[in-house]
Amino acid sequence: MNLPKSLEFDRILERLAEKTVSAPGTEAAKKIRPERTREAAKLAMEKTMEAETLLIKRPGYPLRAFSHIEAELKRLKTGASLSCGELLRVAGVFRAAKAAGPLAKPAKDENATLIPEMARGLFYDGVALKRISDCILSEDEIADDASPELARIRRAMRKENESIREKLQSMIRSQTDSKYLQDTIITQRNGRFVVPVKAEYKGNVPGIVHEKSASGATFFVEPAGVVESNNRIRELEGEEAHEVSRILAELTSLLFPYQKELREDIEILTGLDVLFAKASLGLEMKAVPVTFTEKGTLELNEGRHPLIDSQKVVPVSLHMKNGVHALVITGPNTGGKTVTLKLVGLFAAMAQSGFFLPAKSPARMPVFDGIFADIGDEQSIEQSLSTFSAHMKSIIFALKHAHGDSLVLLDELGAGTDPQEGSALAQAVLAELDSKGCTVIATTHIGELKVFAGEREGFENASMEFDAATLTPTYRLLMGVAGRSNALSISQKLGLPKHVLQSARQYMDEEHVEYSRLIETAEKAQSRADRMMNQAYQALEEAKKQRRRAEEEAQRLNEKRKRMLEQANEKAIEIINDAKDTAEEVIKETRKLKKQDEAQRTKTVQKVRGKLEHKKQYIEKHKKLQKKIKTLQPEDIHAGDTVTIVSMDAPATVLEPPNGKGMVRLKAGIMTVELHYTELAAGKEAEAKHVRESMSRVTLNRGKAVPMELDLHGQAVDDALIVLDKYLDDAFLAGYAEVRIVHGRGTGTLRNGVQQYLRTHPHVAKQRLGEYGEGGIGVTVVTLK
Repeated sequence: MNLPKSLEFDRILERLAEKTVSAPGTEAAKKIRPERTREAAKLAMEKTMEAETLLIKRPGYPLRAFSHIEAELKRLKTGASLSCGELLRVAGVFRAAKAAGPLAKPAKDENATLIPEMARGLFYDGVALKRISDCILSEDEIADDASPELARIRRAMRKENESIREKLQSMIRSQTDSKYLQDTIITQRNGRFVVPVKAEYKGNVPGIVHEKSASGATFFVEPAGVVESNNRIRELEGEEAHEVSRILAELTSLLFPYQKELREDIEILTGLDVLFAKASLGLEMKAVPVTFTEKGTLELNEGRHPLIDSQKVVPVSLHMKNGVHALVITGPNTGGKTVTLKLVGLFAAMAQSGFFLPAKSPARMPVFDGIFADIGDEQSIEQSLSTFSAHMKSIIFALKHAHGDSLVLLDELGAGTDPQEGSALAQAVLAELDSKGCTVIATTHIGELKVFAGEREGFENASMEFDAATLTPTYRLLMGVAGRSNALSISQKLGLPKHVLQSARQYMDEEHVEYSRLIETAEKAQSRADRMMNQAYQALEEAKKQRRRAEEEAQRLNEKRKRMLEQANEKAIEIINDAKDTAEEVIKETRKLKKQDEAQRTKTVQKVRGKLEHKKQYIEKHKKLQKKIKTLQPEDIHAGDTVTIVSMDAPATVLEPPNGKGMVRLKAGIMTVELHYTELAAGKEAEAKHVRESMSRVTLNRGKAVPMELDLHGQAVDDALIVLDKYLDDAFLAGYAEVRIVHGRGTGTLRNGVQQYLRTHPHVAKQRLGEYGEGGIGVTVVTLK
């Protein structure tokens, strides 16, 4: 679709190009053209919406820079080896594909399908990418360890270089030889190490003369003692060049099979680059997506021209619906008519290209397959066209090519010629475009066109508001109201004599005077209605927001309460089952121990079952307490408050209120812990009296300090395991993260029994033997869940 230059769509594309991260993306951004069908435009808009969602929800920018590789792909096709720089550029495409790979797996709340489908087509070879990254340091440098042979060659070169420098330094330091030298420096000529020798002493320094200075006072001599080493360096340089060529050929061969995949990567990455650039630009402009409507509905709410300073632009609201497909805008010069015209045309081009529009939601527009515009003074000196002729040339072009799905924008229609003829031509042009079914927006100063628009079906008047009190335009568009010239009002404010004004009014026919008066009255009524409508709309929106917030908060609290109860009950069942399984296992083991007499076995069984009953009682009390417990909100928690840890029914003191993630720092006994505020309830002192009176207080070792270490020295394995189980329960409920079990070295029987038991204990996350300074193999360090 060809677009009128007056819309300045190319400047929007330049802003878009600045947001891209790659050279291919920049070029593609500048070539964007509006889609011509509703389906294609809708798809482009949906892609931008997905890109905005991903841009907001993901922590980092999803794309990284990559370069054009067309030349590299051509070289690959011929089988030629790529240089270091070329390999880096090709690897950069794989690296960008790898970075964009996570886009193929959207999170549940991202609601994206189009971009993930694109990202699933990306490919990269991780082996080739790593090999190239390891071998190539820069566009002209290969790493020493790119191959063992290259590493050997460069080591030998460094060794020879050091040998030469040592010999030449020895010569410089020598009292005998230093007097022959012009300067005490080592330099190179033709890639070989030399020293500067005074011309009169060149015969005193045996070696090869490579060059002499321009003045002839200095000869650059390669001393005979380093000739062999210099020769060796030249040989090694040849070996190095050969090995580098071999490495480059090897790296190129890694990429050779992926020529097709690389081309597809470039295409997909370029498309993604442009999409995320659109989303980024939309966020910068505080823009909204567009809903594409059927023909005849165009709705813009407080649209802001994106090329005008955001601090100075005056928003424009424009609605064309209910069968209206033509709008005639009148108003004073410099009142904003032309800007409004350009805004509609530019917004149409942007929307059909997948751009968000800087406006308030909702934004609704039809899809146009052509945009025709005659905007501004198109006078051409070279073509010897007058202003009127230039305007008519653009209008004739529109009349020939526009049809029912076209948007036609006409600025100052009928101007530049005799008013009567201009009015007649303007009405004829509007009637012809109307018969074609085009969507038309025209600006004019001709009064007859206001009447024409008011009488013709499908047409509507609009005007740019003018403040007669200050003699300045407000740049606000008033729908449904025809503008007036304001010439007499302005003249009166400027001081034109009253009798001249009176004479002017006498020259105006009565109908025109009455028409102007009616328009003025209508403008005032429209202005009052707009203000009242805006106030009512704002109040309604605020009420809707408040209601939504209240409903969301109530739902959130209800869900939170249900979730906490479910988690508590699940935890209770888990602990009971765990305790039961553990007890039964111990009972089985105890019955197998024939060394114990019947009385001892009975006593052990009773202990374990008693412990199980204790756990059941605790869970039942804990569940009852949870039903009556009062949960807290972040704003209810302050430093110094006493709260209850719900999962433990234990008191704690708040050290720091909730942070941005809702985590609260607490002091519980001798420990400092961090818990989410949803795991806390009001302190016991703040609970209702009936909660305290209706059940006994569950202490969970409150008042009893649980040691960080359990000593099992000298105990039989079965007795030790019963003590260990009780200790792990207490340590877990106390909130410990890590404890030490001392079992001693001995024969290893107790240690093995303890470690075997710990492997199946529900509170144990992992275990390890003590390190040096922790007790070694005589201690097992246990990490609790």
